[in-house]
Amino acid sequence: MARRKQIGAFFAALISFCLWIGVHSPSGAVEYIPGQANRIKDLSQLNISEYGCPEKELLPTHPLAPPQPISKLKPIPVGVSIHINELPSISDTHNNFQLDGLLTSTWCDPRIISDLPEDEDELVLFKSAAEDWMGSHWVPQLEFTNRVSEAFYQTQTITLHRSGAVERKARFEEGLGSEFRLEKFPFDQQLLHLYVQSFSWDKNVIKLVELGDVVSLSKNSKLPEWKIKNLDYIIRNHDDPEQGSNEFSRLSATITISRRSGHFIYKIFLPLGILTFTSIFFLAIPLEAFADRLAFISGLLFTTLAYQIIITSSVPRVPYLTLGDTYTIFLFVFMISEVFIAYYISQTIAKEGSERVPTLERIMEIFLPATFIASQGLFAWIALS
Repeated sequence: MARRKQIGAFFAALISFCLWIGVHSPSGAVEYIPGQANRIKDLSQLNISEYGCPEKELLPTHPLAPPQPISKLKPIPVGVSIHINELPSISDTHNNFQLDGLLTSTWCDPRIISDLPEDEDELVLFKSAAEDWMGSHWVPQLEFTNRVSEAFYQTQTITLHRSGAVERKARFEEGLGSEFRLEKFPFDQQLLHLYVQSFSWDKNVIKLVELGDVVSLSKNSKLPEWKIKNLDYIIRNHDDPEQGSNEFSRLSATITISRRSGHFIYKIFLPLGILTFTSIFFLAIPLEAFADRLAFISGLLFTTLAYQIIITSSVPRVPYLTLGDTYTIFLFVFMISEVFIAYYISQTIAKEGSERVPTLERIMEIFLPATFIASQGLFAWIALS
C-alpha cells in the first residue's frame, strides 16, 4: 500500500509540474519595443539651428576639400541617425546578424548652393545622380566598421538646401559582427553592436553630433526567436588601430536581446525531463523482474537519445557546454545511474533472496525523485539568475 501511495505521489508531482508550465506559458500580450520614438524635425534643419554654417568665403575652393574654415580648423558637425526597419536574421553560432534600415547623415557646406537652380530652395538627387554628386563633392564617408559582409544599398538620396545644409539618406542591408556568449543557452541575453564612423576623416575633421533620435527601432523589428530588451547608444572618440594612431568620432549603439526560451522548454527540455522522470518508475516493477526493469529504463533511455538526435539542429553548435547541454547530460547520467542501481538491487536479491525489500530499494524510492526535483530547481535558478 505504501508503494502505491508513493507511485501516486510521483504522478501527482508530474501532473502538477505540467500544469504549472501551462499556466506560466507566454501570453499573446502586445510587446513593447524600446527606441520607437520618432524625430519631429528634419535633421538638416536641426544641424543648422544647433551648430550654424560657416561662410562660403572662409572655406577651401575645391569641392572635395572638407568644408572647414581655412583660418581656424574646427571639426565639422555631422548629424547622424540610424532607423532600424528590421533584423532579418541573427546567427548566434556565426557571431553575426543582418540589419535593414535607414542611415541618415547631415552637414553644412555652403559651397553647394551654386548647384541649386536659382528658383529652387531645395534639390533632391536620387540613386545614380546622388552617386555622381558624391563623387565630385566632399562627403563624411560614414559606414559600419563592424561589417562582416558586402553592404547592399537599395536606395540613396542627396538633398541640397539653400541654407547650405546637405542631407544624405541611404536604405541599407548590412551583415554586422557581434560576439555571442551562449553559456546560458537557451536563457541567454546577447548584445548586438552597431559601430558607425567615417572611413577617411578623423576627429580633427569630423565630429558626429546627436540630433533628435540617433538610433531608433521600427515595430517591424520584432523577432520570432528573440525579444528586444533595450537600446543604448553613445557618441565618442575611438582609437582605431587599423587607422594608425588617429582617433575617429564614432557612434556606438547596442541592442540588448533575450532569447525566447519557450520553444526550447516545451519542445525539447520538458519532454526530455518527463521521460527521465518517468524512468524512476522502474521501482514499481517487481523486484525479481530485473530484465523488465532494465528493458523499461533502456527503452526510455534510447527514446531520449533518439529525440536528442532529432532536435540537434535546433541548438547552436559551439565548442563549449551550454546550460542546455549540461541539463541534457545530467538527464542521461541520471538514467544510466538507474541501470546500475537496478543491477545492484537484482544482485542483492540474488544473494539474500526476495523475502524482504533491500534497503537500497527503499532509499532509492525517496532519493531518486528528490534528486530529480532538486536538480530541476537548481537548473531553473541558474537559468533565471
